[in-house]
Amino acid sequence: MKISGNTFVITGGTGGIGGATARSLSSQGASVALFDIIPQEKGQAFAQELGVGDKAKYYKVDITDSDAVKAAVEDVVASLGNLKGAVHCAGVAIKREWTNDIAESIPNFKKMLDINVTGTFIVNAHVADAINKPLNHPDGSSKHAPFWTSNEERGVIVNFASAAANPYARVLSYGPTKTAVVGITKSFSDFLGPSGIRVVSISPSIVVSAMTANFSTYFSDDLLKTATFPRVPLTADQITPTINYIIENVGVNGIDIPVDGGWRLVSLKAGIEGGKDPRELAPGLE
Repeated sequence: MKISGNTFVITGGTGGIGGATARSLSSQGASVALFDIIPQEKGQAFAQELGVGDKAKYYKVDITDSDAVKAAVEDVVASLGNLKGAVHCAGVAIKREWTNDIAESIPNFKKMLDINVTGTFIVNAHVADAINKPLNHPDGSSKHAPFWTSNEERGVIVNFASAAANPYARVLSYGPTKTAVVGITKSFSDFLGPSGIRVVSISPSIVVSAMTANFSTYFSDDLLKTATFPRVPLTADQITPTINYIIENVGVNGIDIPVDGGWRLVSLKAGIEGGKDPRELAPGLE
């Protein structure tokens, strides 16, 4: 799939990995539709900062609202045209004080499940349907038209999971939601294969962003102990080359690609490091 001349939806599109993706794809000639929840004027200001004029457009949209996402995607098709995929970066990691009462994580888990999992399904579904509709339902009347069976590539969706998709204790609630993102990637890839639409996920380690800015040195220390190289948090600009690779390489499909410096998440137990429970040093239980 070529980047130049095509349109991509980018969720979480004004900050962190999403913002870096918007800058990267627009600089290569793509049109970008930025989905995020910041105020409309701030989002559109960011779109204008990309310097590509009307080839960048901001949409204030909640990814857990299926009707809102559908309406936004329909507007992308109408106003920017040539929709070829999405880079789905939006997600949350909600932390709380570490206690031994698992039930205290239920409210946060339900919210993360809604945003990280249901939101992923919604975005993938509406983008895929918008790409599919012209060929799978040419008269707009049948939901049971045969799959398009050409070898022509028609679209690509990039989801964001996490190194925490292989969960351990500290990501008690967050980790399983990212495991589910990998599952959605694989099921959508298989379902959309006959339609010429690829679906791939990326699992980064710690990425410098607004979501991680207030974390303690816990992660830096952990990377030094358990990563291979590089043993430091990544920047968003170090993630975008993998996004480019996925979009441009037609042979990459249905897999999760780690971009984690060989980081392996390990739960250190009490009795290590002078007898202090390492969990007490964590920024919180997610």
